[in-house]
Amino acid sequence: MYCPKCAEPNSEDVKFCRVCGEDLTIIAQAMSRHLPVMLVSKLDEYVERKNERMRRDSILTGFSGVFLLVSGIWQLASNPGAWLPAVFMFVGALIMLIVSMWDMLAYKRSRSHNARDGRLPSAVDTGELKEHEPGQIPPGVTENTTRRLDIRQRR
Repeated sequence: MYCPKCAEPNSEDVKFCRVCGEDLTIIAQAMSRHLPVMLVSKLDEYVERKNERMRRDSILTGFSGVFLLVSGIWQLASNPGAWLPAVFMFVGALIMLIVSMWDMLAYKRSRSHNARDGRLPSAVDTGELKEHEPGQIPPGVTENTTRRLDIRQRR
């Protein structure tokens, strides 16, 4: 196992790096898939099951809303004088369809976040680094710092 601080190789049974003294117990636990990594994997499994349950519930709620809509239409067509039950069915169908769409949108949003978590955004995407011409080399951090120091010294 290698120390994350100084990259020095250490044996698996040591608790601290023999060069820099860094605590290696967490690294050892991660390597042997003990507590922290197991908790994270179980949490990932739970979130995945929750996402699938959200998708399933949105589909079932959508089918229920369509069923209520069709039942309301049938109620209105078969007995035009009894419009009150049909109105309740239409309102229920509308509510169920809205909830179904909301759940499906939440599911798709959580899936898109999970897909994006696998890669980090570029510095240009986050606005931390401005784009530059292909032939132009952007100034480094040390150059900007040196310029600011030079300006302060001149004052």
